Amino acid sequence: MLALLSMGMIPTGMELYPTELNNQWKMIQKVIDECDYYVVLIGGRYGTLSPIGLSYTHREYVYAATKKKPVIAFAHEAPEFLPVEQRESSREGEVRFRDFRKLVQQRAAIFRQWNNPTDLAEVVRKSMPILVRQNPAAGWVKAGQVVDLAELREVQNLKKRIEELEKEKHELTSGWRPPLDTLARGSDTVELQYSCNVYIKGDCKVTVASSRLSWDQVFSTVAPQMLNEVSETVMRDALEEAIAARALSDVQHTMSKAHAVRNVVLSTASFNQVKIHLRALGLIRKSLAHEGSAQPWWYLTPLGNSTMTQLLAQTRR
Repeated sequence: MLALLSMGMIPTGMELYPTELNNQWKMIQKVIDECDYYVVLIGGRYGTLSPIGLSYTHREYVYAATKKKPVIAFAHEAPEFLPVEQRESSREGEVRFRDFRKLVQQRAAIFRQWNNPTDLAEVVRKSMPILVRQNPAAGWVKAGQVVDLAELREVQNLKKRIEELEKEKHELTSGWRPPLDTLARGSDTVELQYSCNVYIKGDCKVTVASSRLSWDQVFSTVAPQMLNEVSETVMRDALEEAIAARALSDVQHTMSKAHAVRNVVLSTASFNQVKIHLRALGLIRKSLAHEGSAQPWWYLTPLGNSTMTQLLAQTRR
């Protein structure tokens, strides 16, 4: 709160609005509607459950996201080491907490981690200006300084369009060259390594396996997820889902009695290989608009979009 106030911002939250329980959610919605940005602070607990089964924090986050509020998240970097009273005491609570944290990490405009209150304040001071630059808003102004909101929106739309045109210009003038003919592509294959849980007669064993896919298969897996800019987590999840569909047959080459495979995790080396190779082929490019994010974001190049269409669009019969 003090960090935000020192930056000229006006933080607000439900702890400042004591009200009856039956009117609480309406008040929460009203407060979020009136704010320019939504800040979610994640420690080690999922939080008190609302009547619909989600915690109030989770429900607030979902509401803010549906209202297109720019979301910035500050999460404790090691919640498992927090004191017992600051963590979930039940297995169900732990699962809910991990799922919510993962959701926010994937979807928030900016995701930052902190370790202690002093560290948190510094992270807030460094991160909020980035969110504001990426998502300018009117903010609070004195009555005598009120501007026409329609004009302000028009200016913001024009700025956004300028950014899009600058991005297109960068793509056309950044010295792109056709990929080398020596690079593997199309039906050429790549071996991707991963770890997984293998079940044999009721026993579970963690093992390392590999799956061989063609580069067309690899690109066809990640490309549909990249119609808009996406984080590396989204790309990796898509690859792991594709590998999981064939993991049992991969594992059965060495473990013939295996009957199920779960929790496929693509190795970092294999994921980096995919990422670098698709970039070298000119199919994907790193986003410049998310330089302040916790992880890189990527998008399809015009060549990548054309290649995806050729691979996946259905032809007439």
